[in-house]
Amino acid sequence: MHNLVSIKKFGVAVAVSMALHSADFAAQQPAKVIDSYALFEQPGRMIRLPQENKISLYCEGAGTPTILLEAGFGGGAYAAWHELQPRLAKITRTCSYDRAGFGFSELDHDLPRDIQHDVRDLHALLKAAGLPAPYVLVGHSDGGHIIGAFSDSYPQKTSALVFLDAAVLLDKQQVSGPPEKPSPEIQKYFDAQLGKIRGCLARAEAATGPLQPKPGDYCLNSDGLTGVPPRMISALSLIAARPDNWRAFLSEAEQHYIVDDNRWEVALLPHRWQNLPIRVFTASVASLDDEHSAASYGLPPSDHKAIAEARKGRERWEDLQARVCELAKDCKAVKLPTVEHEVQNAAPDQIAASIRLLVMDRRHSVQHHP
Repeated sequence: MHNLVSIKKFGVAVAVSMALHSADFAAQQPAKVIDSYALFEQPGRMIRLPQENKISLYCEGAGTPTILLEAGFGGGAYAAWHELQPRLAKITRTCSYDRAGFGFSELDHDLPRDIQHDVRDLHALLKAAGLPAPYVLVGHSDGGHIIGAFSDSYPQKTSALVFLDAAVLLDKQQVSGPPEKPSPEIQKYFDAQLGKIRGCLARAEAATGPLQPKPGDYCLNSDGLTGVPPRMISALSLIAARPDNWRAFLSEAEQHYIVDDNRWEVALLPHRWQNLPIRVFTASVASLDDEHSAASYGLPPSDHKAIAEARKGRERWEDLQARVCELAKDCKAVKLPTVEHEVQNAAPDQIAASIRLLVMDRRHSVQHHP
């Protein structure tokens, strides 16, 4: 694995925080009083791609520019955007989507689920949906790779970039040299994750109806579902029984754990972001004390050596994101004191307020420079 992948997956705990499947993530959410998941409890507008599969697109709000939300590893929209999208929809048209195979989207033969396919699909989706450019692109985690590569491929269609605790590729040195072999502990974790996903795929292929949530179940974990709306739980049960969901997830996981998935992106460097407004929000886990760091990394509080090593990896991750601001004239980086990788769920109001200013600025620029 090259250096960037090492940063993305430093230690088992960081890999856990980055690689939780969307069903697992939903199971960890605190109780909700308001059904913020409502948009995602059924398929959105189904948009047919050139390869004939259909993608579920969730749009709400009105106005320009359009905000496009790109989820991280796992590809489903609801876990990433149930807090932020309703807030942004009050500002302008805001859209998210389930990547091919995930959520309610069809997979068909749209494989492998790598960044090249992701960028191609996103471009085709926006065109087929008739959403006018340029877009304010918001990417969480691995979604940072996708919005960055999209911006490099289609610079005239990008109005601004917002990175949310996001993976980024800054220079060719990050992928230079021979691939770095993961440690035995990390390789063991990778193999275990792939085994769990294959097990869920086998269950989905044999299922005759929705999967029922069970405590500790990797395929559909009921732990912590108290407070998640019943209609969302029903939707998760349907999604977890869809083989497409697990085929897509397995392919995406293989790009992380087996294949060097960033070589295609290198061809786009250096990034053409100099004149784009950019905002970077990072979960500042590295500054937390051992007790909270251990909880974030999934490590025993008494294992101070492992915590220190994980903290170093996290510091590298945070520094990498801060360096994005070296690439743009108008860039602001904010560190949020949270253990949540999903910073948009930890601080949705703060992030929405920042994006609102971007939207207002873009509108002002269009009015004065049509």
